Amino acid sequence: MGVPVVALAGDSFCARHAVSHLSNVGLADWVARSEAEYVALALARARDLPGLSALRAGLRARVAASPLTDAPRFGRALAAALRDAWRDWCRSDAAG
Repeated sequence: MGVPVVALAGDSFCARHAVSHLSNVGLADWVARSEAEYVALALARARDLPGLSALRAGLRARVAASPLTDAPRFGRALAAALRDAWRDWCRSDAAG
């Protein structure tokens, strides 16, 4: 929550998870699309000590204010997704 990370976008659960978290706190620019971009981005971020310090100072509050910690919103979205899945299943079962 207090230490930003550089992520490498990819197909694995870990990669998708990191991209999702960074995007939800407004740090999509911390996501690299290739290994070479990852190295360059990590080096650039590590060299910007004042920027890194400023980001770290407000990162916990930023995460707390993000959709990542909005349990009611998550609950509503999950309930809607489950209802949609149930409706789709019922339609496919009735047609099948």
